[in-house]
Amino acid sequence: MSWNWKFGGLILLSTVIDFFLADLIFESKDQSFRKKMIVISLVLNLVFILGFFKYYGFLSENLNALLHYWGFPGLFPILKIVLPVGISFYTFQSLSYTIDVYRGAIPSEKNFIRFALFVSFFPQLVAGPIVTAKSFLPQLQTEKKIEDIPFRKAIRYFLMGYFKKVVLSDNISPIADLIFKNPDVYSTEALWLGAFLFWVQVYCDFSGYTDMAYSAALLLGYELPENFRMPYISQSVTEHWRRWHITLSSWLRDYVYISLGGNRVGLFRHRFNVWFTMFVGGIWHGANWTFLIWGSIQGGFLLLESVLKEWKAKWFPELTISDSWDKILTPVRVLYTSTVAVTFGVIFRSANIESALNMIHGMYVYQSGELRPYMLKQGIPAILCVIIGHYLGWLIYEKGKEFKIPVWLEFSLYPLIAFCFAILSPDGEIPFIYFDF
Repeated sequence: MSWNWKFGGLILLSTVIDFFLADLIFESKDQSFRKKMIVISLVLNLVFILGFFKYYGFLSENLNALLHYWGFPGLFPILKIVLPVGISFYTFQSLSYTIDVYRGAIPSEKNFIRFALFVSFFPQLVAGPIVTAKSFLPQLQTEKKIEDIPFRKAIRYFLMGYFKKVVLSDNISPIADLIFKNPDVYSTEALWLGAFLFWVQVYCDFSGYTDMAYSAALLLGYELPENFRMPYISQSVTEHWRRWHITLSSWLRDYVYISLGGNRVGLFRHRFNVWFTMFVGGIWHGANWTFLIWGSIQGGFLLLESVLKEWKAKWFPELTISDSWDKILTPVRVLYTSTVAVTFGVIFRSANIESALNMIHGMYVYQSGELRPYMLKQGIPAILCVIIGHYLGWLIYEKGKEFKIPVWLEFSLYPLIAFCFAILSPDGEIPFIYFDF
């Protein structure tokens, strides 16, 4: 609204629609009426709000191209539609509330102000995490007292998020952008560096935002769900999606995968559900063929790993690996998962399929070209920071190791940390990546 106040009407519309429809669903005992109301909510949110603003341009251009190919004139007008910031996040949040009420998981919220606060809660509004009503609305029932706010924890999360976003991501983003813009002129080494820098950029930018959002919410007396948990130590693509953008993965599981029948259906249908859920995750990220293909590939890996797990349980139920072999295979599994993330992350990041294929080809088939020293000087330390950060996170959160520091020392270091961050911060302002989604 600070840029264009009219876009405030969209989030207000989404809020009003789901507040009233959910209440009608909750109060009614007529199942056919309840189904009609939930269908109306889905159509209004996914088609008329999210669908129009996010996907109309993509669909109209491609349908017109298809008609021209068949010799017909284009029927769909091309409109220059601005994508409102955060529309994917607040639409999913508001819709999850109505679905949960329909399923009987929660009662309808009778206070419009409380429900509007849930939909428009500003710390995570524009880039997540995606918060569900059943986790947030109960927090509005308790009085917030300043003595209950964990300031130390909140400050730690904010500093960590700022370091990820501004110090790491913003410093290497121009290098990644330069390489992805014209991959043909760079060497194979530079292309791999660019792919790894995007690996750093997208993680530090997005998880840095959610760390700061978590901190801001804590300072207001609210706790948001965890959204990242060291995703780059994952030993499979399936595990990666349990650790990366956890709230989106959980939303897709709860409201797409389970709605399709989950694993309670036939074998073929279950496998389709696994693939299709990740395909939807790809489309959610944007209206571009790159996202459709990236989502399809990720869904394919999830499907493959699911099938291999089923085969192992069926044909080799007694097969186990010793601890020593497991330790040997762990780096191999992490390398496999990281290779998938880095390689197909190129498709996610590229402007179009042709550019993505050119870059992947250059990564795996040697080509000569540019690799400037400053790229290595700035890029390698950022990559090492992420690796070391994941190792420390694994020690703290997975192994339960405690690193204690006296309160007086920690708070006395804050001015020095702020000074160091100011020196290391780039001069330019780089928007958050997920503002585009």
